[in-house]
Amino acid sequence: MRDASHAAIAYAVQQHAKHDHETCPERLCAALGIRVIPGQENRAVDGPPSIITLRRDRYAPRQRFTMHHEIAHILIQRAGLEDAVLGEVDSDDAEGHLEAIASHIGAALLMPEPLVRASMRDWGDRPEVILSIQQGSGASFSAALLRYVTHDLQASRGAFATSGSYVAHAASINMRPIYRYSRVPDPRASFPEAVLLSLPHHARTVGVMVF
Repeated sequence: MRDASHAAIAYAVQQHAKHDHETCPERLCAALGIRVIPGQENRAVDGPPSIITLRRDRYAPRQRFTMHHEIAHILIQRAGLEDAVLGEVDSDDAEGHLEAIASHIGAALLMPEPLVRASMRDWGDRPEVILSIQQGSGASFSAALLRYVTHDLQASRGAFATSGSYVAHAASINMRPIYRYSRVPDPRASFPEAVLLSLPHHARTVGVMVF
Protein backbone atom coordinates (compact mmCIF):
# COMPACT_ATOMS: atom_id res chain seq x y z
CA MET A 1 0.00 0.00 0.00
CA ARG A 2 1.22 3.51 -0.82
CA ASP A 3 2.46 6.10 1.67
CA ALA A 4 -0.55 8.43 1.40
CA SER A 5 -2.94 5.53 1.89
CA HIS A 6 -1.03 4.36 4.95
CA ALA A 7 -1.05 7.90 6.34
CA ALA A 8 -4.80 8.27 5.74
CA ILE A 9 -5.52 4.98 7.50
CA ALA A 10 -3.28 5.92 10.43
CA TYR A 11 -4.97 9.32 10.77
CA ALA A 12 -8.44 7.77 10.75
CA VAL A 13 -7.48 5.16 13.34
CA GLN A 14 -5.97 7.89 15.54
CA GLN A 15 -9.10 10.04 15.32
CA HIS A 16 -11.30 7.03 16.06
CA ALA A 17 -9.26 6.20 19.16
CA LYS A 18 -9.80 9.76 20.44
CA HIS A 19 -13.51 8.96 20.56
CA ASP A 20 -13.12 5.60 22.33
CA HIS A 21 -13.57 3.59 19.13
CA GLU A 22 -17.25 4.52 18.93
CA THR A 23 -18.92 2.09 16.51
CA CYS A 24 -22.39 3.67 16.32
CA PRO A 25 -22.12 5.77 13.14
CA GLU A 26 -24.64 8.37 14.32
CA ARG A 27 -22.78 8.93 17.59
CA LEU A 28 -19.43 8.98 15.80
CA CYS A 29 -20.72 11.60 13.37
CA ALA A 30 -21.91 13.72 16.30
CA ALA A 31 -18.52 13.41 18.00
CA LEU A 32 -16.70 14.36 14.80
CA GLY A 33 -19.01 17.28 14.04
CA ILE A 34 -20.51 15.70 10.92
CA ARG A 35 -24.12 16.31 9.91
CA VAL A 36 -26.01 13.48 8.15
CA ILE A 37 -28.92 14.29 5.85
CA PRO A 38 -30.96 12.20 3.38
CA GLY A 39 -30.09 12.56 -0.28
CA GLN A 40 -30.24 10.99 -3.71
CA GLU A 41 -26.72 9.58 -3.49
CA ASN A 42 -24.12 8.69 -0.88
CA ARG A 43 -21.72 11.61 -0.65
CA ALA A 44 -19.33 13.14 1.90
CA VAL A 45 -17.91 16.66 1.97
CA ASP A 46 -15.75 17.94 4.81
CA GLY A 47 -16.79 21.52 4.19
CA PRO A 48 -17.09 23.34 6.50
CA PRO A 49 -19.68 22.32 7.37
CA SER A 50 -19.01 18.58 7.24
CA ILE A 51 -22.01 16.89 5.64
CA ILE A 52 -22.83 13.34 4.63
CA THR A 53 -25.79 12.77 2.33
CA LEU A 54 -27.06 9.23 2.49
CA ARG A 55 -29.56 7.08 0.64
CA ARG A 56 -31.58 4.99 3.08
CA ASP A 57 -30.94 1.32 2.47
CA ARG A 58 -33.23 -1.29 3.95
CA TYR A 59 -30.53 -3.72 5.04
CA ALA A 60 -29.33 -2.36 8.39
CA PRO A 61 -25.83 -3.96 8.55
CA ARG A 62 -25.06 -2.65 5.07
CA GLN A 63 -26.34 0.80 6.04
CA ARG A 64 -23.97 0.88 9.02
CA PHE A 65 -21.00 0.11 6.78
CA THR A 66 -22.11 2.71 4.22
CA MET A 67 -22.17 5.41 6.89
CA HIS A 68 -18.71 4.46 8.12
CA HIS A 69 -17.46 4.48 4.52
CA GLU A 70 -18.66 8.06 4.11
CA ILE A 71 -17.15 9.07 7.47
CA ALA A 72 -13.89 7.64 6.13
CA HIS A 73 -14.06 9.98 3.13
CA ILE A 74 -14.39 12.97 5.45
CA LEU A 75 -11.45 11.82 7.57
CA ILE A 76 -9.30 11.40 4.44
CA GLN A 77 -10.25 14.96 3.46
CA ARG A 78 -9.53 16.28 6.96
CA ALA A 79 -6.10 14.68 6.82
CA GLY A 80 -5.47 16.65 3.62
CA LEU A 81 -4.62 13.42 1.81
CA GLU A 82 -7.41 12.92 -0.73
CA ASP A 83 -5.42 14.27 -3.68
CA ALA A 84 -2.33 12.33 -2.61
CA VAL A 85 -4.32 9.09 -2.38
CA LEU A 86 -5.84 9.74 -5.81
CA GLY A 87 -2.37 10.42 -7.19
CA GLU A 88 -0.96 7.08 -6.07
CA VAL A 89 -2.34 5.30 -9.14
CA ASP A 90 -3.12 6.06 -12.79
CA SER A 91 -6.01 8.44 -13.34
CA ASP A 92 -8.19 5.64 -14.74
CA ASP A 93 -7.89 3.77 -11.43
CA ALA A 94 -7.82 6.76 -9.07
CA GLU A 95 -11.47 6.84 -7.99
CA GLY A 96 -11.56 3.08 -7.47
CA HIS A 97 -8.39 3.30 -5.39
CA LEU A 98 -9.83 6.08 -3.21
CA GLU A 99 -13.02 4.08 -2.71
CA ALA A 100 -10.98 1.02 -1.69
CA ILE A 101 -9.09 3.02 0.94
CA ALA A 102 -12.35 4.53 2.23
CA SER A 103 -13.84 1.04 2.46
CA HIS A 104 -10.79 -0.20 4.38
CA ILE A 105 -11.08 2.70 6.83
CA GLY A 106 -14.85 2.26 7.05
CA ALA A 107 -14.39 -1.36 8.03
CA ALA A 108 -11.89 -0.34 10.71
CA LEU A 109 -14.39 2.19 12.11
CA LEU A 110 -17.22 -0.34 12.19
CA MET A 111 -15.01 -3.18 13.44
CA PRO A 112 -12.21 -1.44 15.36
CA GLU A 113 -8.88 -2.97 16.23
CA PRO A 114 -9.72 -3.71 19.91
CA LEU A 115 -12.68 -5.82 18.78
CA VAL A 116 -10.60 -7.66 16.18
CA ARG A 117 -7.80 -8.27 18.70
CA ALA A 118 -10.26 -9.65 21.26
CA SER A 119 -11.81 -11.96 18.67
CA MET A 120 -8.38 -13.12 17.52
CA ARG A 121 -7.37 -13.74 21.13
CA ASP A 122 -10.46 -15.87 21.70
CA TRP A 123 -10.44 -17.82 18.44
CA GLY A 124 -7.17 -17.34 16.59
CA ASP A 125 -7.21 -18.06 12.86
CA ARG A 126 -10.38 -20.11 12.90
CA PRO A 127 -13.73 -19.48 11.14
CA GLU A 128 -15.35 -18.62 14.47
CA VAL A 129 -13.31 -15.42 14.57
CA ILE A 130 -15.36 -14.03 11.67
CA LEU A 131 -18.61 -14.79 13.46
CA SER A 132 -17.23 -13.17 16.61
CA ILE A 133 -16.33 -9.97 14.74
CA GLN A 134 -19.76 -9.94 13.10
CA GLN A 135 -21.58 -10.44 16.40
CA GLY A 136 -19.49 -7.85 18.22
CA SER A 137 -19.96 -5.16 15.59
CA GLY A 138 -23.37 -5.75 14.04
CA ALA A 139 -21.69 -5.78 10.63
CA SER A 140 -22.73 -7.99 7.75
CA PHE A 141 -21.04 -11.37 7.42
CA SER A 142 -19.21 -10.32 4.26
CA ALA A 143 -17.87 -7.16 5.94
CA ALA A 144 -16.66 -9.16 8.95
CA LEU A 145 -14.94 -11.66 6.66
CA LEU A 146 -13.15 -8.89 4.78
CA ARG A 147 -12.11 -7.17 8.01
CA TYR A 148 -10.65 -10.41 9.36
CA VAL A 149 -8.62 -10.92 6.19
CA THR A 150 -7.33 -7.35 5.90
CA HIS A 151 -6.77 -6.38 9.54
CA ASP A 152 -3.06 -7.19 9.08
CA LEU A 153 -1.92 -5.97 5.67
CA GLN A 154 1.43 -7.78 5.98
CA ALA A 155 -0.05 -11.25 6.54
CA SER A 156 -0.91 -13.85 3.92
CA ARG A 157 -4.48 -14.68 4.81
CA GLY A 158 -7.68 -15.74 3.10
CA ALA A 159 -11.26 -16.63 3.99
CA PHE A 160 -14.35 -17.80 2.17
CA ALA A 161 -17.90 -18.94 2.78
CA THR A 162 -19.89 -21.25 0.56
CA SER A 163 -23.58 -21.26 -0.23
CA GLY A 164 -24.47 -24.72 -1.38
CA SER A 165 -21.73 -25.76 -3.81
CA TYR A 166 -20.48 -22.27 -4.66
CA VAL A 167 -18.27 -19.63 -3.04
CA ALA A 168 -20.61 -16.84 -1.89
CA HIS A 169 -18.10 -14.64 -0.02
CA ALA A 170 -14.33 -14.51 -0.36
CA ALA A 171 -11.33 -12.33 0.39
CA SER A 172 -7.58 -12.86 0.32
CA ILE A 173 -4.42 -10.83 0.74
CA ASN A 174 -0.83 -11.65 -0.20
CA MET A 175 -1.85 -15.10 -1.49
CA ARG A 176 -3.59 -16.64 -4.47
CA PRO A 177 -7.04 -15.15 -5.00
CA ILE A 178 -10.21 -16.91 -3.92
CA TYR A 179 -12.94 -16.22 -6.44
CA ARG A 180 -16.61 -15.70 -5.68
CA TYR A 181 -19.00 -17.97 -7.56
CA SER A 182 -16.36 -20.67 -7.95
CA ARG A 183 -17.87 -24.14 -7.75
CA VAL A 184 -16.65 -26.04 -4.68
CA PRO A 185 -18.69 -29.22 -4.17
CA ASP A 186 -16.18 -30.32 -1.52
CA PRO A 187 -14.49 -27.40 0.29
CA ARG A 188 -12.04 -29.73 2.02
CA ALA A 189 -10.79 -31.02 -1.32
CA SER A 190 -10.69 -27.56 -2.92
CA PHE A 191 -8.96 -25.91 0.07
CA PRO A 192 -7.02 -28.64 1.89
CA GLU A 193 -5.02 -26.03 3.84
CA ALA A 194 -8.13 -24.31 5.23
CA VAL A 195 -9.64 -24.61 8.70
CA LEU A 196 -13.34 -25.24 8.09
CA LEU A 197 -16.54 -24.69 10.04
CA SER A 198 -19.86 -26.09 8.86
CA LEU A 199 -23.01 -24.06 9.55
CA PRO A 200 -25.79 -26.51 8.63
CA HIS A 201 -28.66 -24.13 9.38
CA HIS A 202 -27.24 -21.75 6.76
CA ALA A 203 -26.14 -24.51 4.34
CA ARG A 204 -22.78 -22.79 4.56
CA THR A 205 -19.17 -23.75 5.16
CA VAL A 206 -16.74 -21.08 6.34
CA GLY A 207 -13.02 -21.52 5.81
CA VAL A 208 -9.91 -19.56 6.75
CA MET A 209 -6.27 -20.06 5.82
CA VAL A 210 -3.00 -18.40 6.80
CA PHE A 211 0.39 -18.91 5.17
